[in-house]
Amino acid sequence: MRFYIETYGCTANQGNSEEASAALMEEGHQPSALEDADLVIVNTCVVTERTERNMIKRLRQLQGDKLVIAGCLPKAIPEPIQGIRCRGKLGILGRSAGREIDELFPTDAMARPATSPRCRVLASRDHLCGVVNISEGCTGNCSYCIVKKARGRLVSRSPEEVIEAVRRCIESGVVEVQIASQDAAAYGMDIGYSLPRLLDRIVEIPGRYRVRVGMMNPGNLEPILDDLVRSYGDPRIYNFVHLPVQSGSDDVLERMKREYKAADFVNMAARLRQGIFDLTLFTDVIAGFPGETEEEFGETEGLIRFVRPDKVNVTRFSPRPHTEADRLGELPSLVKKERSRKLTRLWHDIAARRNLRYVGEVLSVLVTESGKGKTVKARSDSYREIVIEGQLALGSTQKVRIAEANPFYLRGSIEQSRPPAGFARSM
Repeated sequence: MRFYIETYGCTANQGNSEEASAALMEEGHQPSALEDADLVIVNTCVVTERTERNMIKRLRQLQGDKLVIAGCLPKAIPEPIQGIRCRGKLGILGRSAGREIDELFPTDAMARPATSPRCRVLASRDHLCGVVNISEGCTGNCSYCIVKKARGRLVSRSPEEVIEAVRRCIESGVVEVQIASQDAAAYGMDIGYSLPRLLDRIVEIPGRYRVRVGMMNPGNLEPILDDLVRSYGDPRIYNFVHLPVQSGSDDVLERMKREYKAADFVNMAARLRQGIFDLTLFTDVIAGFPGETEEEFGETEGLIRFVRPDKVNVTRFSPRPHTEADRLGELPSLVKKERSRKLTRLWHDIAARRNLRYVGEVLSVLVTESGKGKTVKARSDSYREIVIEGQLALGSTQKVRIAEANPFYLRGSIEQSRPPAGFARSM
């Protein structure tokens, strides 16, 4: 069959879709455009109420015998999709997707492709980034989160399995490997392993590539922080950390069941910046959590001003069914909207000022994907996004002089072209 996968939500969901695509190709099925597909898989996300509404709208547009609904929506809250016509519903996608789809679409046996399916998928892309999921589920019990219901408790993949998956990505042409999970810092807690040990083994794989580590929750980062900083000393690992704080108020964090204090986050951010050169720090904040007072919101504003993260993913609280926070009541929509806007304006101002320091500098960057028009996108050692005019070879390293900066990315021009034989530092 010809199949098409449409993916929403987090990087881990993207990794699930990539695994499913590879599994389907190993069974002899072929990827295609939506209009030509015999099978349409929608890998859903329901992290917020707005996301859920968008999912339902899209599923109604695609409903029919070709549609398979997968991901967090049918797993966590199946009620909204009961009336949508589809071929079947799956949970979290992965390596079993080929067998599961064959059960939904019985067909005659098909010969397996002679070449690596993953290589063929990547060869048709306009980017050279790959996702490798290192675990499913998490160790937390956040009162607002529905993802736990969909993905369950922490189940880490064996280090050998992760290493092999990363190796396949690199051999297929990927130059940016994104390590994904619900909480990368929790990796290995269930199997007697740890994220720093895994990273140390990943960077032993020969080849030209960089590694971006995914989101890490503060409660699980603290015990491994020193070892992690040491692992980040390898030039293959981007100087990038995504550490969600969610609130600057200890009282709100307690209601969220986040299991750390605001001061813990501030301390970890300081230690990371001290130990990792030119660190790019992302964080997440929920605006308008149930019962959040003006004073508590002010504590969040104060934390953001003090820590000065490079990006803040701001989410307005929306109650999710089957969660404790769903029973805590809700602040007025106008209050949540105004607080969300204040936080967004704040981080935009901080990010714009932080990015200005790069103007006039020459950075060594890795070109990873095509951009809009006649541009490409590249990443610096600290995972800053740089837009460059011109059609440069994906996978090449370049010297770029930064000419412009805004809160979201840098823009520059080639200072000196380099052949794609190696990075600026020995790999």
